[in-house]
Formats: sequence, C-alpha cells, structure tokens
Amino acid sequence: MKKILLLFIALYLSIFSSSFAQEDLTLFDAKSAGLGFTFVTLNSEGETYFFSPATLSLKKFSYLSFSIDSTNNQTIKISYFYPSTTFYALSVDLSFDPNTQQYTFKNIRGAISFPLTNYLYFGTSANYVEEQKLIKGNLGILLKVGNIKTGVVGEGITIEKLSENEYKVTTFLKYSLGLNLSLFNDTTNLYLDVVDVEKFSNTKDLNLLRFGLEQNLGNILVIRLGSSGNITNIQNYTLGIGLNLNILNLNFSTFLDKEDSSNSKLKYKLTGTLRF
Repeated sequence: MKKILLLFIALYLSIFSSSFAQEDLTLFDAKSAGLGFTFVTLNSEGETYFFSPATLSLKKFSYLSFSIDSTNNQTIKISYFYPSTTFYALSVDLSFDPNTQQYTFKNIRGAISFPLTNYLYFGTSANYVEEQKLIKGNLGILLKVGNIKTGVVGEGITIEKLSENEYKVTTFLKYSLGLNLSLFNDTTNLYLDVVDVEKFSNTKDLNLLRFGLEQNLGNILVIRLGSSGNITNIQNYTLGIGLNLNILNLNFSTFLDKEDSSNSKLKYKLTGTLRF
C-alpha cells in the first residue's frame, strides 16, 4: 500500500510540473452537467471522458453514446467506448449545414486508459479542433480505493499548425483535483472538484469549486443536483435526471448560461447511451 501511495504522489507531482488549460463546457455530457459539471472522478456516459481520460478504466461495457444540447441543436456528438485490458474511446461531432443540406464530421477526439496497479489508473486524450487547426492533449490519474475515488486531470500541450512546416507548441499552468464518495451500496454519490488548484490556493475563489450529488431511486430513476461554482449563487445550480432502461440509458440536465449575466438563459443537454 505504501508503494502505491508513493507512486500516486510521484505521478501527481509529475503532472503538477506540466501545464494545463481551461476546459470547454460544451463538451461535457448531460450526466456531468446535472452534477455541476464535475468530471475528475465521474464515470460519465458521453464526451466528458476527454477531460478525465483515466475514468475510462471504470467502464464495464462497450457502448455508443450521443449528445445534443440547446446551444447548437444542429450538432450531435457521438462517442464509442470499448473497455478491455486497455480502455479506449473515440468521439466525433456530426454537424448538419442547413444551407448546403450536408452532414460533416469534425472535432475528432480520442482517449486511452490503462491500470498502473489494482488501485491506480492513468489516461491520456487528444482532440483535433479543425477550425483552429490545433491538437489539445489531456492527462489524468485516478486512484480508487473501496468507495472512494480521487484524481487529478489537466490539459498538457496544445500543438497548432501555423504553416506547412511550422508548428506552435503552447503549454499552460492549470490542473484540477476531484473526489468521489459512494454511500449506501452505491445508491448515493457525492462529487467535489477544484477546477484550478493553483488559482484557488491563491485567491480562495469559491467559483472554482464544483459540487454534485446523485441519488438512485430504485434501479431505473436517478436524480442529480449540482453547482458549477459558488453554492451561494443560485445561478450556478444545475439539475439532472437519468433513466436506466436495460441496454438504453437517457440523461437530461438543465442549467443557466452564464456567458451573459445580464440575460441568463436556461439551457439543456441530453445524452443517450446504447450498451452492447
């Protein structure tokens, strides 16, 4: 156990010396959105895996997922997950152009995860952003002991193509920590994320904290409540509901758009999963 903890600390420090950047909330699926956009230790069911690739090791089944949201209902995000000795996932956006009446694929994402020990998992992911002609890379480490999971994730390197023979490599200083506590035979789950540890330690900004509470009601219905920032601000709260219908799972979430505080809009996200 001591060796495992020492390895975990060493990997934490190696990631801290790397550099990371701000995540894109439009890529979080409905399960994460309903839990205050927590993601570090969340065994999610859509494209959220890109930000915390080590959580792929928690998957037990192969499945196909799709996500749509009110911010851009012309785009469907499709992901494929395959658990094995090495876990991997692929995702792509399928967009429809009403002017040309054509479908296009863009924003290809991929991730891979594997166990380092029986308790410790490592994952890495990459996203190609076609509009900006760049690749974003993420790293993640997850420690799972009993009913407790903790992890650290972040974005490591951005590679941008400037010309045919010229590339720009940019690094950032940002990482996130997360904790998940499972209670009452996994019927209740509590999630807590700090999305910028360095900034939080310097400013104590409560908007950098995310919180999520998930309650299973029987084998079919799941209700979720979360906060994507300071819990004293009601505009940070998110709501979600999940339906587990054998091989088909549906998750729905609602939250306020905070990009324009003068005119907040209620938005939603829907993620479906087909297990096989």
